Amino acid sequence: MTKQNWMTIVAGILMVSSVYGQTGRLEWHRSIDLPARQNGKAHIGLAGPIAGLAKDFLLIGGGANFPDLPPWEGGKKKIQKDVYIYAKDSAGLSLIGQDSLPDAVAYSASLSVANGLCVIGGENTEGKTNACRLIRYDVSNRKIETFVYPQLPFSLSNMGAVCLGNKLLVAGGERHDGVSDQVLQLDLEDLGSGWKKVGTLPYPVSHLQLLVDDMHHLYVVGGRKGNRSAASTLYQGLLKSVDGGQRWLELTDIPFKAAAGTACVLPDHGLWLFSADRGTTFHRVETILSEAEKEPDTEKKQELIRAKNMLQANHPGFGREIWRYDLKSGRWSRAGDLPSNGPVTTTAVLWGDMLVLPSGEIKAGVRSAQILLATFFKK
Repeated sequence: MTKQNWMTIVAGILMVSSVYGQTGRLEWHRSIDLPARQNGKAHIGLAGPIAGLAKDFLLIGGGANFPDLPPWEGGKKKIQKDVYIYAKDSAGLSLIGQDSLPDAVAYSASLSVANGLCVIGGENTEGKTNACRLIRYDVSNRKIETFVYPQLPFSLSNMGAVCLGNKLLVAGGERHDGVSDQVLQLDLEDLGSGWKKVGTLPYPVSHLQLLVDDMHHLYVVGGRKGNRSAASTLYQGLLKSVDGGQRWLELTDIPFKAAAGTACVLPDHGLWLFSADRGTTFHRVETILSEAEKEPDTEKKQELIRAKNMLQANHPGFGREIWRYDLKSGRWSRAGDLPSNGPVTTTAVLWGDMLVLPSGEIKAGVRSAQILLATFFKK
């Protein structure tokens, strides 16, 4: 082999090392738990909570859980309205206040904006809602303040949402009559114009992640679509838009189907996926429920329900694997493990160099009260 060929190989190795040497890392800290409930019992966690920054505070609240019994034992889901207020301290986070929302809400989108936290859509005790509100914490009276923003054009839950400059964008989500493929926009400097449709996704999808990078490029990560006469469709696609959601390009697929995932873009040009429902147990439960609905024999129907309950009770969880998509190279790679089972149906919050994964669902019908905390290091 010639000296020139050796130099070419070495240069290639150095180039690859340069690219991947810039991959950031996360240092996980001891997690904290949501505060005990009013009856003194430990908090059981929340699925679909409000989560985000309102100026100098982190707000976590709302959400849904099964406070009395798990669903396979006949427990009823309850949508919550408590809000917990956290500040940064030397140890990570400290609880400084607690209040309630005017209305219970879960599975909404939470977006941090300059003057508070926008809570968009979701589900309340009456069903899906099109409400859009700004909430913030008033330090002087230790209360949550709520301000009404323009309503969505239709009720929507479990959608993706992101703040792009002075505009709020919402993509996909569950409607009363099915799953949406629309991309909606609200201009914060022209609230009177309300929400407008600005684009269409390649397919209807809910339980997705909508993310934005420092180039203002948008990404749709995974998701699912409920089907009335068949099992849900789970997606492993990664989509990109460079024009504010009008047109979408397909990128390298996620290595697995990924619904209700928890993800964010970090400052190392990486899209990090911390957890997702890969759908194995979910599809089995759907299949059994479909069979039970069609079964005329009462005893056999009950056997199927018991089998469904057993599946849910023994759900293995959503795993601890962390995956990273390099926005420059277009490659997925393993990027370590979470310190505990990964939460889905929650929102990752980046607060300076602190990453917060607030509560969420860790198994079917099971929430975690843990707030996972990490420090992000760029190199």
